[in-house]
Amino acid sequence: MKHANDGQGEHFPVHIARILNNPHSEPSPRQMARLKTARAEAMRRFEQRAAENVSLQEKIWTWAQRHTLLLKRGSAALGFAVITGAGLMLVEGLMAESDAVDATVLSQDMPLDSLLEPHFSRGLHE
Repeated sequence: MKHANDGQGEHFPVHIARILNNPHSEPSPRQMARLKTARAEAMRRFEQRAAENVSLQEKIWTWAQRHTLLLKRGSAALGFAVITGAGLMLVEGLMAESDAVDATVLSQDMPLDSLLEPHFSRGLHE
């Protein structure tokens, strides 16, 4: 467990800490010079790129990336609304059909044999 007074590398697993603490793993002066040169070159390229004007294509691409999430959320909401609406229409149709069957059964306008048919409610809509 890491303690508040632990050093930077003390939270690494033992096998990684052993590799990092190896005196032979330190970069050589030549490697350090190359790393400094590479960092300076990267910073120079960054500063140069930051000073350039942003093209219209990049602005449009950035706008599209930022607003993709809104499009996804809107699509999900629309899909949910369509599925909910279709489900409600189906339930309403089934309730109307069961109401018609109940009303017909209670008024005894339907013969008793028709109740035994597998799809007896089809004749109610005609």
